[in-house]
Amino acid sequence: MKNLKFTTLFLFLITTFLLISCDNEPLDPILVSQLTNPGSGSGGNGGGSGGGVIQTGEFTAVIAGQNFVSESSVGTYISANGSNILSISGIRTNGEYIAIQIKNPALGSYVINSLSGNQIISYKENSTTTDIYGAFNPTSSQPTGILIINSLDFTTKKISGNFSFDGYVLNNPTLTKQITNGVFTNVSFVDTTVINPPINTTVVGTYLLTAFNTSVPTDLNGDGTTSTNQMNETTCLNNSFLTLNSDNTFTATGGGIDIDLTTTPNVITCTTEPPTVGTWSLTGNQLTTTYVDSSVTYTDVLTYANNSLTYTILNGEVVGTANGSPVFLTSNISLIYTKQ
Repeated sequence: MKNLKFTTLFLFLITTFLLISCDNEPLDPILVSQLTNPGSGSGGNGGGSGGGVIQTGEFTAVIAGQNFVSESSVGTYISANGSNILSISGIRTNGEYIAIQIKNPALGSYVINSLSGNQIISYKENSTTTDIYGAFNPTSSQPTGILIINSLDFTTKKISGNFSFDGYVLNNPTLTKQITNGVFTNVSFVDTTVINPPINTTVVGTYLLTAFNTSVPTDLNGDGTTSTNQMNETTCLNNSFLTLNSDNTFTATGGGIDIDLTTTPNVITCTTEPPTVGTWSLTGNQLTTTYVDSSVTYTDVLTYANNSLTYTILNGEVVGTANGSPVFLTSNISLIYTKQ
C-alpha cells in the first residue's frame, strides 16, 4: 500500500438511510404506491394486475441470515425540489421490500445517513407490519451501511450496485435487522426528467476533510466506544485540505495515522506528510486527479456532489486495535471533503 499519505488523502465510507418521508426528502409517489400495494396499478409497462411493478434485472440480499430474492423490481427517475431523484426497489408478493432512493445519482460510493435527506435505504418485512428498518443507529447517531453504484446508464436506463447495512427501527432501536450481500444488477428505471442529473461544475476551491469513514469500527482513543468515522477517534486527521486551483492544479495537505513498531508496546502515532501536488479534470461529476510520487504516476477518481468530494477504497488498510493493541486492519475506506 502506498504509505498512509493517501490513506489520509482519499478513503472509504459506511452508512445508510431510511425510506421514511422526511420533510426535506420527497418520496417518489409511484414508488410509494407500489411499495404499499405491489400488486396494484394501472397496467403501465406490463398491463394487467402487475401494474407498474416490473421485473428488470436482479435484486438480492441476505437479511438476518435469510436469502432475499425480489419477485419484481421497479425504478423511477424524477425531478423534485431542484434535484433529480432515482428510486429503485426489490419487492416480494407478501409486501417485503428493500428500497433505495438516491439524490442526483452518480457512479461511486455513498455514506448513507437517514437524517441527511440525500440518500435513503430501507427494509420492510411484509405488508402488515409498520416497522421500517433504516441504515441509521438512533442510539449512537451513526450511519450503519454502504451503497456503491457500479453502473449507471441513462441511455439504457439501467443501474447496478451493491449495498449493506444494519437496519434499525427509528422509534424502537431495539428492533434490528442485518442486511448483507445486497446486490442490484441491471435494474431498469423510468426516466421522467428532461435532462440528466444537474452537475455543479464550480468545483474550484478549498475542501476540508470532514469524514474518514471505515467499514470496520475502531476505538483508537481507547474510550470503549467504537466509531466508523475515525475523526471521532483521533485528531491526527484534523486540518487535512484538498485545494483545487482554477488552472487545473491541486494541492493536498494533512496528516495520517500509523503504528510505531519500534516501541514496546507498539503505539499509534500521527504522521505529517509533505504536500501532494498534481493536476485535476472534471467530467460530469467525476473528478480525476493525477500526481507523481516517488517517480510513479497515480490517477484517482473522486465523486463530486453537493459541494463535497468523496474518494473510496475497497479492501484498504487502516489502523485499528485488537485486544487493546494497535493493528493494521483490512477495511473499506472513504474520505469526504467538504467545500469551505
